[in-house]
Amino acid sequence: MPRIAAATTTDYEPLYQELSGLPGCATAQDAAQMLVDALFNRFSESLVLLRLFVTMRYDRLMEPDRLFVNARGRDSGTSHLIHDATPIFTLLASRGTRPEWNDRTRSEHFRCIPLPSAAFVSSLSMLSRQFASVGLDTSCFDDWGQTVVVTGCADRFRGVLHIRDSAADTDGQGRKIVPRQQFVAEHRVKSSFGFGSGYPNHPTLVTLFAFTSEELGEQAMAPVPGLLEAFIAATGPLVGAGRYFKQPAQ
Repeated sequence: MPRIAAATTTDYEPLYQELSGLPGCATAQDAAQMLVDALFNRFSESLVLLRLFVTMRYDRLMEPDRLFVNARGRDSGTSHLIHDATPIFTLLASRGTRPEWNDRTRSEHFRCIPLPSAAFVSSLSMLSRQFASVGLDTSCFDDWGQTVVVTGCADRFRGVLHIRDSAADTDGQGRKIVPRQQFVAEHRVKSSFGFGSGYPNHPTLVTLFAFTSEELGEQAMAPVPGLLEAFIAATGPLVGAGRYFKQPAQ
């Protein structure tokens, strides 16, 4: 398998063929896992971790995820800001070099991240930079319903966050953009990317994070946004119908 630094557009063509099965998936979670699995398997020598997130209303989460958000709210002192319509940055699928990274429910920190206010989002170095990269001002989180939901079109927010050196790159406040520096050091993460887009007829944002073992330029993963758009096109009807996750067995 090629490394990302040496990959050409031709190396991505098998991925598009593999993802032609996305429209047959029963849930957005199934399609998301197919996407991250295919991308990771193709470039396993270069990738440390892939994670795909969507924004969901708090009241659309499954009960275990709501409980997770409630705990995050208590820990961060933001419980009073979280309500039914609060956007939750929700992990839909994950794939990485460690077994526990291949099950979203085993994520101790990133399974569900509430976005209750502009101040809270601004305190998150990587997420605030990610939202800025797609043209979403953090002030939107103080009135998400009027600034994003009412328009019903999240596809106007799109862009790429490029972190060339995950161990060294900082934001305007001097914070490391990738906050989990122990993860960076332990797994020798070099460049990281955040690919952002959204649904054309739904106020749901989609973000794919890629943490790599290579130092890469901004154009190294240029074909990936096309893969993300294929995912969005295939899962639009599922998201519109609220079919994000498999329902737990009764």
